[in-house]
Amino acid sequence: MMLYFLLIAGWVFFYAMHSVLALDSMKAFVKNLFQSYFPYYRIGYNVFSVLLFVTLVYYQFSLSQELVVAKSIVLEVLGAIVFLLGVIVLNVAFSSFNKREFIGLEQLDEIKQPTVIAEKKLVKTGLYGYVRHPLYFGVILMLLGAVLFLPNVPMLLFVMVSLVYLPIGVTLEERKLVAEFGAQYQTYQQEVKMLFPFVF
Repeated sequence: MMLYFLLIAGWVFFYAMHSVLALDSMKAFVKNLFQSYFPYYRIGYNVFSVLLFVTLVYYQFSLSQELVVAKSIVLEVLGAIVFLLGVIVLNVAFSSFNKREFIGLEQLDEIKQPTVIAEKKLVKTGLYGYVRHPLYFGVILMLLGAVLFLPNVPMLLFVMVSLVYLPIGVTLEERKLVAEFGAQYQTYQQEVKMLFPFVF
């Protein structure tokens, strides 16, 4: 039981750090303290997140994989289909991103040659024309697919913690986008569903 509690605590910590480190107020705080090193913030954030994620996944799979329900070929096939659909959604959604900026490489370029930061534009095309947060939608599909394919206790706990966090993450992201784009984003909120196309 204690091992499962540690797993839950680990994922709660992961998501908490994900949100805290992404806050504009935290970025401003770090920038004031370490002005010359701030261009490394994004790539450092990504490296930290990946290492923590891999560590938690390794720990999760080291635990007893006690089944919640009996495995079946039907569940495995359904789970694989839903998971792959989530991967496709993520891939399509990422195509709208500046990948160098997302990783943190573009910020490093500014160390050698400072540039004027281009004004960000609100993306409303592609998947963003059907759902405001296709990345989260894709993650939800992957989570559901994973727990169908591997219906064990550690996976169920991971999925439960993730699904509890997602509304929190989306709410924080929505506040950030409203602050950044103002009335334009508020209109977008009225036109396009948040997480599930045509539903919610």
